[in-house]
Amino acid sequence: MGFKEIGRKIQQAREARDLTQVELAQTLCITQAALSNYELGKRRLYLHQIEEIARLLNKDLEYFIRSDDEVVPERCLDVSSLQDQIISCIKVMDAGDLRGLSLYLDFLTWRKSHG
Repeated sequence: MGFKEIGRKIQQAREARDLTQVELAQTLCITQAALSNYELGKRRLYLHQIEEIARLLNKDLEYFIRSDDEVVPERCLDVSSLQDQIISCIKVMDAGDLRGLSLYLDFLTWRKSHG
């Protein structure tokens, strides 16, 4: 996997968390220009930097270093990290979204018991 693909994933994960480049760069103690260069694949990222970015963006390290066409066996998924991501999303939902989520979870439970 090249630096451009890793940079694209950093940008996608950052935007999914509604962070600007400036906000993430400040959290990483780097300049916005450095982060921009990472996202554009113009600057080398080291593993410890990717690990820190993954931690701050609530993503598994594999999200950044695995090619999109690679399939990760279910047993390799980090359930704890996935739960943390779901909880983070739930915390910012309004009442309507929570009702919709509750109905969907009821459906998944029903489908599993009737499947």
